[in-house]
Amino acid sequence: MTDCELYIIDDKDYKEIGRVIPSWTDFEKLYIAKCFTVLEDRIITNLSMTAEERYNQLFNLNKELFNQVPLQYLTSMLGMAPETLSRLRKKAVSKIP
Repeated sequence: MTDCELYIIDDKDYKEIGRVIPSWTDFEKLYIAKCFTVLEDRIITNLSMTAEERYNQLFNLNKELFNQVPLQYLTSMLGMAPETLSRLRKKAVSKIP
């Protein structure tokens, strides 16, 4: 979707990090817990908000996604049909003065 740099680490080096940095395991647990919290928030949002509320929230927090990511992925992320996203985008554009 966009250019990026990807860094990888092999298993041997990963285990070495845990040996060299004693607090690594604690940091890793905190990171995994944060990932679960983000996932849980996304699930709750999808269940409790309307399609329009989900669209507005994503647009207000991540406007750049709408220019970088194909709309089919955004519809999947928002849990709505492509036609619903199209309707909401049209409605949002009509509100612009």
